[in-house]
Amino acid sequence: MMKKLFFIFSISLLTFLNFKSSFSHPLLNINVDDDFIYDNIQASKYSNKQVFSIKPLPYIASILAKSRLNLIANSIERPIKYIKPINTIQVKTFYTNANYLLLEGQSGLLLKKGFNLITLEDGQISLGENFIFYYQLRQIFNDDTKKGEVLRTYGKFLFGKFSFEAGIDNVNWGNGEYGILLSNNAYPFPLIKLQTEKPLNFVGKWSFSILNGWLFEDRQDVSNPMLLGIRIVYKPFDFLEIGGTKTTMYGGDGRPKYKLTEYWQLLTSYRDNIPGDKYDNDSYAGYDIVVYIPNKWTDTLKIYFEQYGTDIYAFWQKEDEGFGSKFPFIFTLLSRAYNIGIFASKNKNILRLEYVEIPSVFYYHHWYPHEGYSYKGISLGYPYGRNVKVYFFKFHRWINNKNWFTLKTAYFKQLWERENPEVDNYFVSFEYNKLINKTLQISPFFRIDYREKFDTNLLPTKFEFNDKSKTFITLGLSIFLRF
Repeated sequence: MMKKLFFIFSISLLTFLNFKSSFSHPLLNINVDDDFIYDNIQASKYSNKQVFSIKPLPYIASILAKSRLNLIANSIERPIKYIKPINTIQVKTFYTNANYLLLEGQSGLLLKKGFNLITLEDGQISLGENFIFYYQLRQIFNDDTKKGEVLRTYGKFLFGKFSFEAGIDNVNWGNGEYGILLSNNAYPFPLIKLQTEKPLNFVGKWSFSILNGWLFEDRQDVSNPMLLGIRIVYKPFDFLEIGGTKTTMYGGDGRPKYKLTEYWQLLTSYRDNIPGDKYDNDSYAGYDIVVYIPNKWTDTLKIYFEQYGTDIYAFWQKEDEGFGSKFPFIFTLLSRAYNIGIFASKNKNILRLEYVEIPSVFYYHHWYPHEGYSYKGISLGYPYGRNVKVYFFKFHRWINNKNWFTLKTAYFKQLWERENPEVDNYFVSFEYNKLINKTLQISPFFRIDYREKFDTNLLPTKFEFNDKSKTFITLGLSIFLRF
């Protein structure tokens, strides 16, 4: 027994000390926070063969961008049995003069006024070709908070073209920078998930993901609700994708519970929005279209359109019996949100430009009127909540294979709908990244925010504005170690 323990400890120590053994299991998820890796995969000339709107993707997808990510993405390890207790270590320091600042798309990372220190460590255990276990720890230190947390941890099992995942994780569904129904803005949450790892072939390629999540927290409306989500993408040709997404917040303390055989009612929303009904829950649904445009001027160029609604007219819904839909659609979305965008790349340059519009009735429901469609006080969907219009621009530029920068800017108008006075907000951020070697990366960061009126409430259902316009400066420095 002692020999076995000594052998495991020795292997773990050698793994830790082998600084050149930067590798990952092909089944391991690329964390949804790693937008630079995802953007470079999408920038590949062959990206039209992959579905990117169901994230996280497995590490095997990074092969598409091998030439771009050769020095920063972990190499793909042959799926043998191994223990790698430390995969990466990140140390991030920020200073901001804002009372708080949510860094969008960073799994609920909230900076407080003054200095902030954030450290992250992760590791993995492989049990062979078909199973990977992963964990990521995060510590946050500032004047208000001193805490450590298990940010992510999951086991993932591969069978055929499918995977089953159970643990704590988050997803980013959709084609835009941030999903409207589920995004990487949200804290990771306990979930189980069934997903295709390889597309199913039937008159084209089909991919899907279905999950059930548990939002364990005390709330003022309904504590401990659950989340059911499904996304399906059909790719009849390499240049065309058609997707559909449906999410439902349901259950919680004092609310109805369902048998397994009743979950089809939640998926179809057969009896949604019938007051007092057992199946009256907070549901959202939508569709999206992606078109890749082949041309000689770019490596990849795609245009995407997304539309989502808080309700639908549909012949299968009990409340809509007798409804006549317009050909060729069998349903009509109500109270619609939109995302229209362009993604393009050429050689060392990657660009994204998009327009997003969220109506005032999103993320709010009569059963969940206070915290609404959120977890730990932060939107599960779009970072800026409801009643907002957003113009977003992002640009990556590789200077050489060891230096690159990312520029982001956004203008978002809150309270644009109905008779509310509109509130204008802007931000610009710049991050420079330098690889010292394959193990060490440093990244200085600068961001400036202008808020006409500062919304002091992060909940997607609430607005609490102060009366003064303010400009905020945020400075940061990150150190990234890969083992």
